[in-house]
Amino acid sequence: MFSTICLLFLLGFMFWMNTSTRISWPDKNSAMAFMAANALYSRLAAGALFLVATALCVSLLGVGSGLFAAIVILMTAGSVSVLFFPFRYFGSAGVAILYLCAVTLELVIN
Repeated sequence: MFSTICLLFLLGFMFWMNTSTRISWPDKNSAMAFMAANALYSRLAAGALFLVATALCVSLLGVGSGLFAAIVILMTAGSVSVLFFPFRYFGSAGVAILYLCAVTLELVIN
């Protein structure tokens, strides 16, 4: 469940970063290009993803620790995307593979 929460925060931050005019993103797919053209849709999608991920954190951990964990995960997702995005270390396939590995480890450990 925590890997899904981290993925939701990362996707939300990517949608939010998609609205920036200072960041060039030459190989956008059609959905991200549409969202970039309509910044309101992209920000609403990011807000919805942040809200769902925060609600999942609160439901798993309680109110205080859930909100704290949501803030920490949001800051981590933002840092990771800002750090790795300009160098293009991870594409969508890389993020999907990392997510599947994390979910597999989560299921094996539990």
